[in-house]
Amino acid sequence: MSEERDERRDGELNGDAGDVVAGRVTIKQGGARSVRARDVSIRQGGAVRLEADSVEVTQGGIVLTRADKVSLTGGGAVAVVAGQVELKASAATAVLARDEAELEQAAAGVLVARSAKVTDSAVGVLIAQRVEGANIRVLFGWREALAFGAAAGTALWLLSGFARARR
Repeated sequence: MSEERDERRDGELNGDAGDVVAGRVTIKQGGARSVRARDVSIRQGGAVRLEADSVEVTQGGIVLTRADKVSLTGGGAVAVVAGQVELKASAATAVLARDEAELEQAAAGVLVARSAKVTDSAVGVLIAQRVEGANIRVLFGWREALAFGAAAGTALWLLSGFARARR
């Protein structure tokens, strides 16, 4: 049975919760399956799915976040979709920022943003109009990703042709 909390006032959760809808949610040393709120703060906890105006996570984890502003410190995320994203000493598989993404001692598998400010961080694939920073380790920029995709597509096409010829 699913536990659902619908509170229009501020709420603080300790322990685990199911689905939470509130104006302001604070999760300490616990987790939630789904959170919809204006402001969400997570300290040493996590959530599977977050939808909010502002999200702040310290030593926690998120699977999927959609927000206007996301700040992740000492934590991890699978996918972050936001207007502004800030990762400090954190890791994320995919970061999609409409405006600005800022990474400091962080790692991202894929980073797509209008503007990226990256310091002492590693990024697998980086796609941005403007990039500034220092000590950035990028595996693929947009040119490398395009070349890799073309080479991989050609290799798969050739392999499928050989497989058909053997039949």
